[in-house]
Amino acid sequence: MPVQKFRTLEEAERALWTEPAGATLIERIRRVWHRSTVLARRRFPTGVRKYRTLEEAEADRQRWLRLEEPPASSDR
Repeated sequence: MPVQKFRTLEEAERALWTEPAGATLIERIRRVWHRSTVLARRRFPTGVRKYRTLEEAEADRQRWLRLEEPPASSDR
């Protein structure tokens, strides 16, 4: 994406506008979706699991939710 320079805030605001039927709209939407997929990736366990009780199923769910959490920041 090229760097753009603006002299006024109005020029910058006009550069953000995309026409609803414009040719670049689909491409911009695709890039936003791709970026959000990369940044906020959710990983679900694969396969089918069977549980004997609801408690066992909930424990497994909590286990993979904990594995999905980002590590705590050490600068606290």
